[in-house]
Amino acid sequence: MAVIQISRIQIRRGQKNQGSGIPQLAGGELGWAMDSQEMFVGNGSVSEGAPLVGNTKVLTEHDNLFALADQYTYKSGSTIQTGTTINLPVKRSLQQRLDDIVSTYAFNADGDDTDQTEKLQRAIDQLFLNPSTKGTEQARVILVVEPGLYRLTDSLKVPPFTTLKGAGTGKTKFIQTTNNPIFETVNESSTPGNYASDSSSTTLNQAQNITISGMTLDSTGTGPMLKLQSCKNSKFENLEFVNYWESGDAIVVTNRAIEMNSLSTLVTCSNNIFDDINVSGVDVAIASDFDINANKFTNINVSDCGHAVLFGYGTVIGTSGQDTGPYDNTITLSQFTNIDNEAIWIKEGTGNVSQSNFFDSVGNVGGNEGNAQYSVIKFEKGNNNSIEDNFSRTKLLGYDQTYILDAPYVSEIAGPVSANIGGFQQLTINERNTPITLFRLPGDLTRGYKVMYNYDSSTVNASRKGVLHIMCDRTQDAVHLVDDYDYFGDSNYAPNMVISTELADTNADTTTDTILIKVKNATPSDQGTFTYTINVQSA
Repeated sequence: MAVIQISRIQIRRGQKNQGSGIPQLAGGELGWAMDSQEMFVGNGSVSEGAPLVGNTKVLTEHDNLFALADQYTYKSGSTIQTGTTINLPVKRSLQQRLDDIVSTYAFNADGDDTDQTEKLQRAIDQLFLNPSTKGTEQARVILVVEPGLYRLTDSLKVPPFTTLKGAGTGKTKFIQTTNNPIFETVNESSTPGNYASDSSSTTLNQAQNITISGMTLDSTGTGPMLKLQSCKNSKFENLEFVNYWESGDAIVVTNRAIEMNSLSTLVTCSNNIFDDINVSGVDVAIASDFDINANKFTNINVSDCGHAVLFGYGTVIGTSGQDTGPYDNTITLSQFTNIDNEAIWIKEGTGNVSQSNFFDSVGNVGGNEGNAQYSVIKFEKGNNNSIEDNFSRTKLLGYDQTYILDAPYVSEIAGPVSANIGGFQQLTINERNTPITLFRLPGDLTRGYKVMYNYDSSTVNASRKGVLHIMCDRTQDAVHLVDDYDYFGDSNYAPNMVISTELADTNADTTTDTILIKVKNATPSDQGTFTYTINVQSA
């Protein structure tokens, strides 16, 4: 039978937010709240089998499902107790759970190889400079920078307590396409879109407690890539800096991977940690002209750069923030490879320490150790230290047969210093009736050396332990030796070994440049082991 007419079905309707609101509906009765556009159905009475009296909300397209989904419990159904009892777990909404971690995707910054400057800056501003939460613990969230390529046309301003976490080097990548930093720290007086001048920084509001990690930073422009302006107590880790400088290019000292500046000696860059940092193809890896202090650089890998660390190069003593230059900073457990000029050059500043670092192919302007032109480390002020650093130059120019005859020995460390260099060295001594060069030392500077050595014969009963005190006097073009030793073994062999020194002009340019340590060993058919360590002392 055909349906001729359907009567209009009426349900109770009214306004949820007026009068007494939604009334108790009869069992199965529908009610429509017109003002909030919500639908309800009556539960019915308990006597009818309803678990409780009241109304049940019916989901519609106007409902916020995230607000309603309040049943999330960590490891629900497991033996983990999240609440006061196992039967009262902590429940949270899906919205709360999703807001635990904020992604750049939430701000439409998806790293799609287009200009992402405005989107990323909005994310930073709204999370860390939002007036409603700025300065509170609730604002100190982690902004996850998703994998992708983020092009920039301006610097990203980074206020205190910002945490930016990328997916890792080679995964989250920034490319600055203008002559601006990629990241630039600002103080807490900044507001979204209006970033305070460093002149308004104090020890209370200065950039601090910032964390940036897990990304690659690249730039097609000039100037610093990471500009830390009066920044303290922050951490930078798992970062890669890449650029396009090549060996032999002119070194523009303002083109830097990391630059550290200060408003004053008090409002400065201090107590920052740099860990697992890789820098390649940049004029200068790390630089500061200011009184930065107590910064720690660990596991830094710098390769194919003009300089690795440049402290105090442009310092003007007496200028605001430049009373001393960088001081009490440490560089440890790091590697420096293929650096054209000095790897570490401290022109102004004291108390800085290079410790347990390895230097390979430094100061050769792209060549090998045979044409070394610069020291590996250069200290122009006293009270800077090299502690147990290892230099490939010590072995190659010390006794490698490729260079031992005609390569000048340029010092590993120039300037005032007392340091052990090169670590433990071991050579073989055979019978030699005329003196031959056993190993060499730098002869380009006036300074002293203490060479602590042991000699043990494997063919006769003879051993010797001593210290060579060597003084190179460039003013007199002379070298002096005192061999202070103890002999053990057959007294017949005691006088057979004679150690001497000579200041030589290895490249025949009329200027002496290298100290030759020579040995004569008259013990027939002798073969022994000569081990030594070197301590260099400024005159």
